[in-house]
Amino acid sequence: WNMPTNFSPGSVCEVSVKLIPGGEIVSQSVSKCNADEIFKNSVENAVAKASPLPVPSDPAEFDEFRDFNFRFAPEVK
Repeated sequence: WNMPTNFSPGSVCEVSVKLIPGGEIVSQSVSKCNADEIFKNSVENAVAKASPLPVPSDPAEFDEFRDFNFRFAPEVK
């Protein structure tokens, strides 16, 4: 993640991610974000750059990872 120059501590976004087998990200979207568009775009870019994500090779286990949400709340020290 490349922190935007205007980063405000306490910025939080919810991110939804959809994967295909192999871990490639086919979509990501940010919702419930208390920050500006620049921060939101930086989060979306970071998720896109993380593709492919490591996923289980067993198709039954992969189904648990196909669609997931996470909370992006960076702490800068």
